[in-house]
Amino acid sequence: MPVLIIAGDEEFELSRRVQELRHSLVDPNWASINFLRLDNPPLQEIIDVSGTLPFGPGNKVVLIDRCELFTKKRSKGGDDGAKADTDSKGKDKLLDELEKCLANVAPNTHLIFACPFNLDQSLKTTKALQKHAVLEKFEKQKFYVGSPNPVLSTWCRKEAKKFGATIEDQAITYLLDGTEANLRQIASEIEKAAVHVLPSTHITYNVVVQLSPYHSHVFALADYWLSGKGKEALASAEELMTRQSAMPIIATLQTMISKWILMKALCEKFNHDLPTPPGVNRRELPTQDLVRRVAGELKAKEFMIEKDLKRISKFPLERLIEKRIDLTRLEYSIKTGMIPENHALQVFLAG
Repeated sequence: MPVLIIAGDEEFELSRRVQELRHSLVDPNWASINFLRLDNPPLQEIIDVSGTLPFGPGNKVVLIDRCELFTKKRSKGGDDGAKADTDSKGKDKLLDELEKCLANVAPNTHLIFACPFNLDQSLKTTKALQKHAVLEKFEKQKFYVGSPNPVLSTWCRKEAKKFGATIEDQAITYLLDGTEANLRQIASEIEKAAVHVLPSTHITYNVVVQLSPYHSHVFALADYWLSGKGKEALASAEELMTRQSAMPIIATLQTMISKWILMKALCEKFNHDLPTPPGVNRRELPTQDLVRRVAGELKAKEFMIEKDLKRISKFPLERLIEKRIDLTRLEYSIKTGMIPENHALQVFLAG
């Protein structure tokens, strides 16, 4: 079918699919004439171009890029991009006309709607255009730092395979956690690693650590904070905030501290449950036994649990709980407008 809707909030995979279609459908010798990109055009302009034909051999591709017809995402002016069209008097008439045009698009003309948002199925435009289009979804996978994600792990292996390489599970975990599952960044790191290991074809954990050091993401921040290195933690936070707001960093810290509290509590429970001989105040399991038991309880990989237990080994459970409460209070203060988010993160790290 010559009409295609590509939609979803996984921008990297979506943009990659658009480029793949462009290169496979358009004759490169005629690309300057037979490829047309329109940036979120109005319905009337889409209607006008849907009837165009290719010039010379091959196909014509019309890319409706950054399309907001299928989403309620607000535009820069504060109006809803889809709703603005819906409220116009001629909306229904234009939709009827567009439907007729889409039903008669020439076989060698391809109309591609690239929508970098998840589809809103309640909109009239979505219902109308889906009758005449093939839909491809590229929705972002939910990811939580420290939690296994088989779908994203498989994606990493396939990405390595594109460069003729294989990749260790531990290296995959490192990249997913370190980038917070940013596929564009992970793809770049895997390509870099695949070239680096040549003529070998196996990407190891040590290789990705060497090429993608932790200094640039939230793990370094957490390590400095846990080690009591306030100055380094603040510098790391400042570096992170040059690339994103403080709220995602705070959210990640919330997740990490919650997980650490649970791990500490499990360790204390397992040690408490040990049978204690007379005259012995306390017994403790060996580290590897604790790692194995905690990993089994949380259904996580042992090397990840071991790494986290080492991080928090000198941080008491009570202190973690106290800091979790502090961070929750600061987050509430941000959301109620009492304190700027950057300042809140600095207060937390300095406290």
